[in-house]
Amino acid sequence: MFHKRKNNNYFSIEGKFLIASPNMSDPRFSETLIYMISDDVKGSMGIIVNKPALNLDINTVFNIQKKSITYNMCTLHYGGPVDFDRGFILHTNDYKKSQECKYLKNNLVLSSNSKILSDLTLGQGPSKFIVVIGYAGWQSNQLSEELRQNAWLVAKLNKRILFSKNYSLKWKKALKSIGIENASLKSFKFSNYSGSA
Repeated sequence: MFHKRKNNNYFSIEGKFLIASPNMSDPRFSETLIYMISDDVKGSMGIIVNKPALNLDINTVFNIQKKSITYNMCTLHYGGPVDFDRGFILHTNDYKKSQECKYLKNNLVLSSNSKILSDLTLGQGPSKFIVVIGYAGWQSNQLSEELRQNAWLVAKLNKRILFSKNYSLKWKKALKSIGIENASLKSFKFSNYSGSA
């Protein structure tokens, strides 16, 4: 179910969910759900969407002087171990005021400025959003190799899961969307091709 790039044999998972398999060995990515921002032969970028960064202040991350954003307004998520001093907002494309942005698949946008956060406090921001710090990155062919090693599973994007406020259930719901139920997690056996599902 991958998107095939023109002029080469690379199968991109850009715009899809990357789900940490139950046998993920890297503790940084244990039970993580990642939305893939980009994925090609040069490398890959995604953001973790189910791990709140509870000990960080969103106002400090985005350099907001008036400390106007509260935890109840925006939960800051741990997006990944790369550029951990940089904040991003993944949001729906019904917000058109962001200048520092990248338009993505699935009618989503990745922005990286505090203006959008100010607008959120005024009720003028996007209808759906996730605020993250850092991102997950892979060098050329690194992610493909990890998929072959069954570290990850791939699923179509489900926006209801992506923007759910119940972050603790996102990983299990994503697994369920590809047929892996909670009761079978400990005993599930992955084939050599499960990363390409």
